[in-house]
Amino acid sequence: MLLGVQALADEPLGSTYVPMDSWVYSAFDRLAGLGVINKQFVGLRPWTRLQCAQLVLDAEDNLENAGGNNERAQPLLDALNQEFSDEIDYLNGSPARGAEVESVYTRAMGISGTPLRDGYHFGQTITDDFGRPFNTGFNNVSGFSARAVRNRFFAFLRGEYQFSPAYAGLTPSQQSYLAGADGTPTAINSQTTAATDHFDLLDTYAGMRISIFDVTFGKQTLWWGPGTMGPMLASDNVDPILMLRINQVQPIVLPGFFSILGPVRVQGFLGRLSGDQDPRGPYVHGEKALIKPTRNLEMGFSRTTEAFGQGIPLTLHNLFATYFSVSDTCCTANPQDFPGKRQSGFDMSYRLPLLRKWAAIYTDDLSEDDVSPLVNPGRAMYNPGLYLSQLPRLQNFDFRLELATTGQQSEHAYSSFFYKPAFANKGFLMGNAVGQWGKEFDASTTYWHSPRQRVEIGWNEHRVAKELIPNGGAQDSVRIKADWLAKKDMEFSALIQHERWSFPFLANGKQGDNVFSLQLTFYPKKLQSREALKNFN
Repeated sequence: MLLGVQALADEPLGSTYVPMDSWVYSAFDRLAGLGVINKQFVGLRPWTRLQCAQLVLDAEDNLENAGGNNERAQPLLDALNQEFSDEIDYLNGSPARGAEVESVYTRAMGISGTPLRDGYHFGQTITDDFGRPFNTGFNNVSGFSARAVRNRFFAFLRGEYQFSPAYAGLTPSQQSYLAGADGTPTAINSQTTAATDHFDLLDTYAGMRISIFDVTFGKQTLWWGPGTMGPMLASDNVDPILMLRINQVQPIVLPGFFSILGPVRVQGFLGRLSGDQDPRGPYVHGEKALIKPTRNLEMGFSRTTEAFGQGIPLTLHNLFATYFSVSDTCCTANPQDFPGKRQSGFDMSYRLPLLRKWAAIYTDDLSEDDVSPLVNPGRAMYNPGLYLSQLPRLQNFDFRLELATTGQQSEHAYSSFFYKPAFANKGFLMGNAVGQWGKEFDASTTYWHSPRQRVEIGWNEHRVAKELIPNGGAQDSVRIKADWLAKKDMEFSALIQHERWSFPFLANGKQGDNVFSLQLTFYPKKLQSREALKNFN
């Protein structure tokens, strides 16, 4: 009680979180790859604006101690310094209070041909897009985001209008097959749907800072992995989930022998999934702990459980079982004490010796019904990657390579005997869109003209095994993405993508689609940089 009273009396500063589609994460990734920052936890995002501001201050100290200007890192640092100038002032003692409209945006996207919309069975043409609907024809999202903070209290609102054409659905025979394979009354993501024409809230929450923790409630996005293709357990591939989240925003070093673990961070949440669920209305909770034994090595241990819902009451006994039960219940029509669909994760990132300012490797692993993927590697599913922050003689370019596979084991990922289309929210997978029995390869390179002016070229290959659907399937795409800050308060984002896919179950022969997208984002309040950093480009 005394510690709680002290935590409330200290009144630490609160801060909203930076949205996962913000440019700052790729900028921090490159700064880390260049060896300029080393206190970030890449496996637990989003970060608060205050956390980002502290990373900027740490980077300034590191560059100053290194003695000299880094021609690749300095522009990144200057741009980030401008973005988080308000929060830097808060850390330096200015009052933390205010409210503003952060951004106003509109995106027009045209799709020709037939896109893939079902990552659970086949694949997704558009991934990691907050579960926004899309289909052949003209698609649009137009919205805004706003934030407010007053000392320990903070709130964030992001709402948008969404339009997408109607979906014809699969044939009755195709739906019947998928329903039988999934063990559900009807096949998910396969019915005819009307055109989407509504207003939706994305990340919208309120919270308060208590000691070293943030406590938030509302619709929130999670990103539990070091890569960019989509973490295995939690990503922004879904519409933000309504949840209660407790997040340790300030790392601690444990006393005594445990200090060898280095800084430690933890996070936990309890939320509820929606959409096509069997049973309906399941809850999901997750916990993650990260350690940083050295400044170049980070490891994360995570666990999620889908439980309760129609037929299984939310009781203290059942909640306790989801954490501590070591038994299982199989094939019962209505298991009152089923401990839930449990998944564990392990992720790691490491900057390579002798190449600290060039190369980092990482992995994000998932295991069904095991305490950790490390316990039984033969049953685990993997998502390794390599990031080069610069290339020899091409130091304005970076390079990223990622793989993902869920096809090594007899169990289907994200499914169980009771929770059939598990770990999906409104039809989209909560984790990596590689889905069940899938293998995916993604390679990309980005040209950094400036921190806010970048062009990326990428290639993606996705394969689905015949154990999931008859004759399996293949999906290949090439893309060009550009983010260009035309003025300090106006940004253009463009995507051109060509995709070819072949799923005999869906259609005869090879099919294709093209995606053309253009987004305009306006930042009403231009964040002022400090006097010494006026020309960040």
